Amino acid sequence: MKNDDCLAELIVWADKNDISHTLFPRDNDQLLALTELSLTGLQLTEIPQSIAYLSQLTLLNLNNNQLTELPESIGHLDQLTELLLGRNQLSALPDSIGQLNKLSVLSLWRNEFNDIPGPIAKLSQLTELYLAWNQLTEIPEFIGDLRQLTELSLGGNKLTELPEFIGNLSKLTDLSLWQNQLTELPESIGNLSQLNQLMLSDTQLLKLPLSLAKLTRLKALSLTDNVIKTLPEEFRHMQDFVEFES
Repeated sequence: MKNDDCLAELIVWADKNDISHTLFPRDNDQLLALTELSLTGLQLTEIPQSIAYLSQLTLLNLNNNQLTELPESIGHLDQLTELLLGRNQLSALPDSIGQLNKLSVLSLWRNEFNDIPGPIAKLSQLTELYLAWNQLTEIPEFIGDLRQLTELSLGGNKLTELPEFIGNLSKLTDLSLWQNQLTELPESIGNLSQLNQLMLSDTQLLKLPLSLAKLTRLKALSLTDNVIKTLPEEFRHMQDFVEFES
């Protein structure tokens, strides 16, 4: 398909979905020059394959739509640094997502993922990964290899275990695990020396690992709605920023 034909297809799609000219120009040159495209809350059910022709995009925001899948061609948007897909109905990602080697932020909160999608394993530059409000039951080992992560959001899932390899993510500053079914944390959490915020409310924690006391940069620790109601002696130095009641 020729360039002009693909852009024409995109424009037909935009017209069909009543996307405003402000959000989505109907001029070919303007389309090709787009670096940011934000199409939130438009009840979109599909994204055409020809989206790949918007090759200058660095930000694609598709939050709050009704998408059940993404086109395989999305992997051709190789300038993307942010891909926001929160509040859709996605249960899988195309393999081509793994080609987005500049991607820094990936937001998949409030979708229908039962597993963390495998293509994420190839996103070595990822710094922020948002997966709250899905149906996740475990954290795959490849997450421990995403060494650039600074924010990892996994709240509102069905996790029963936080694996030891979480301690490999030494750049994490923000880890959210609220509303899961965790009864304990691994000792390796003490390796997260950059951690500022640890959200553990509404889990089922019975105790804290002693290594937690090593997290000298911690500024917020939420333990509301847990079995733990007071801090053991080893953690007294943290009491100024620990939250037990909501």
